Amino acid sequence: MGTRWMATMALMPLLAAAPARAADCTLEALHWLQGTWRNTAIDSPGEERWVILPGGALAGSAWEAGKDGAPRFVEALSLALHGGHVTLRLRHFDGTLSRAWEDKTVPVTFVASRCGPGDVVFDGQGANAGEHITYARSKDRLSFVGEFIHKGKAHRVDLEMSRAGD
Repeated sequence: MGTRWMATMALMPLLAAAPARAADCTLEALHWLQGTWRNTAIDSPGEERWVILPGGALAGSAWEAGKDGAPRFVEALSLALHGGHVTLRLRHFDGTLSRAWEDKTVPVTFVASRCGPGDVVFDGQGANAGEHITYARSKDRLSFVGEFIHKGKAHRVDLEMSRAGD
């Protein structure tokens, strides 16, 4: 047996265990996000909700309230194919919906770079290059890790959510 064949056979277990690449990521592969998820690791109440649209794309919304119950922010999310890539687009608004946090004409855009059976990593595009969003689900728990850059400084957001409904 040749050296090339032996090297290929030695790599097979590693290749089989490797996480799915972005090319393998489909909208259907991310339907595990569907549901209502409540923040459980922060002092203020919040929620994220994902629904599957008739064409298979996902639409999401999120909110967080202060301890007094007043809304802090509201977020609109879209997870769809754009240019052949699974793309997350989002916008934040203050709690009264009177002020957008980001550019008023262009949503914040992230493209899936890695997609597994219960996790996905999105990489920031354009002005958000170098930023990352990771979702990971384990049974009725959903974690969100956002690695952002604000005014040149790294800013990390960790949220642990529990399933609150479909």
